[in-house]
Amino acid sequence: MGRNRYTITASDAWYATRWIEKKLENPIWLGETRTYTAHLDLEQREEDCNSLNEWCELWLSNEQWTQLKNAIRSSRRRAKSDDLINVTLSRHSWAILSFWAKRDRCTLSEAIERRLGGKGGPVR
Repeated sequence: MGRNRYTITASDAWYATRWIEKKLENPIWLGETRTYTAHLDLEQREEDCNSLNEWCELWLSNEQWTQLKNAIRSSRRRAKSDDLINVTLSRHSWAILSFWAKRDRCTLSEAIERRLGGKGGPVR
């Protein structure tokens, strides 16, 4: 479906597979019948990067390829950093935090640090 602008490597296959499996839990992600068929197709394939790239080429749109690529990059960064902690936010809290991050042109973490007194105290 989509055009492969990114190639999943062997070292990234685990991250990609987890992301895809999580997305496939939502039956409307690819459309109800497509999501079910795509899930069956994924289960029947070998667990290697070539097969995974073929699956993605068949089932993902360009936008979904981009989302996958970004998810892999984020997973790599998280895996390399010992200084990160994952948190769960309510949608409302996330919206507020996102507003300030966009306004300040920074990441969500930087917005928390700047606004709530992290490094250098709150911004006024």
